[in-house]
Amino acid sequence: MEADDERTKGNAAYASRAYEDAIAHYDRAYALSAQTCARSMTNKAAAALALGASRVGDAAEACVNALAIDSANALGKKRLERAIVRGQSFERAIDGARKDWRTEALARALTRASDARARGNALFKAGDLANAIEAYGEGLEKGGTIEGSGEWWSGEGVPGAALLFANRAACRAGVGDHEGALRDADAALARDESYQKARLRRAMALKALMRYAEAHEEFSRLFEELPGDASIAENVNACRKALGKSGEARAGVKTIEDMKTYMEIVNTKPLVFVDFTATWCGPCKMIAPVFTSLAAQFPSIHFLKVDVDANQDISGYERVSSMPTFAVYKYGKKVEGFSGADANKLTALCSKWLSTM
Repeated sequence: MEADDERTKGNAAYASRAYEDAIAHYDRAYALSAQTCARSMTNKAAAALALGASRVGDAAEACVNALAIDSANALGKKRLERAIVRGQSFERAIDGARKDWRTEALARALTRASDARARGNALFKAGDLANAIEAYGEGLEKGGTIEGSGEWWSGEGVPGAALLFANRAACRAGVGDHEGALRDADAALARDESYQKARLRRAMALKALMRYAEAHEEFSRLFEELPGDASIAENVNACRKALGKSGEARAGVKTIEDMKTYMEIVNTKPLVFVDFTATWCGPCKMIAPVFTSLAAQFPSIHFLKVDVDANQDISGYERVSSMPTFAVYKYGKKVEGFSGADANKLTALCSKWLSTM
């Protein structure tokens, strides 16, 4: 009962986005009932993933703990896949699996998949695409097979297989096999639907196959998530041209012209940086190129520019009293801000808040 109470408290903290508190409760639940508390560990993994890139290793280890208790735990498998994909590494999962005899087979399977990926990557970098395809394929077909360990740990069932599928998709595209690239990208997305690299591989394959409507849809979704990525904007526009559509996607800083657009972006996008500026402001002109360069450097952040004279309703709502003023929003909540043309501080804030996503 005590373990259940701690897990319930963890769930409440998670719902309110108090992820560190949630993790503390899940850890206490696990300590109270380590043999039966797989759910607490899968929930901990979700909280760790929500805290961003710096915590994906913790998420991986939590999932391994859950699978040690219940090797058939579907949620543990799914979140372990996502943790490996987000971290672009098998290392923490392997380290965690080696700590418990119940996950020794998993550790060996992960190691073989990781080794196959490393071989494939080396061949890819050397330009040997045909052998890279074969190396990734070996990891997917038999690299994780462990005798007597159960079917789930073999071949494509090994957590992190999405990385091999996505990399093989790039190789297949490189040798002109766009149908194969599309199949591999779809296989990666079947394992982790949020995997951006696999979605990009899918979009590129669709475009190469002249399936422009589908490619446009995929590129447009990616551009919503990566508004600073110029190459994605170019692909959106190429698909629009092929389809006879009007309009142009432009990467980088978005100039805001009305309150409705401003509120929609601030309240719906994961991370938004706003520059409150004025045409007559000397420091604003000085910092503007830095803000523009940061939009390209951090393509997943939404960068907005608001002219305080042209948008007095917005500047009044935000209580802007000096220019330039910068505000940072995370999931609709203002988390930080400052006034002044401090390029180093602005850059540091981008790195700081992106690491939490």
